[in-house]
Amino acid sequence: MSYDMNNNMVYEEKASGFLKKAIAGLICAAFPVASIVAIFLGAGNHRAIVDYIASGGLHTPKIKTCAALSKGSIYAGIAMTVIYALYFLYFVLVILAFSFSLLPNQK
Repeated sequence: MSYDMNNNMVYEEKASGFLKKAIAGLICAAFPVASIVAIFLGAGNHRAIVDYIASGGLHTPKIKTCAALSKGSIYAGIAMTVIYALYFLYFVLVILAFSFSLLPNQK
């Protein structure tokens, strides 16, 4: 295997781009509305990584880490979306219970 400087530069650019998107997806998963965005960001990044490897790109530990983090952002985005939806439903039920408790007592 020969060392080609041009291919190494392309690999580094691709790998750092994949890593940035994977980390951004994980960060987005922590916020209520952005958790939905994290699902799509992680899925798009994972698809790009799979396409890169299928086109003959290097399959290094850094690329494997990017793929794992992308999958993690998909799962974290789904989990946090469900948690935030349940939390919102709970909050609405608490507001309704409080408002019904303020009604006058009817006999």
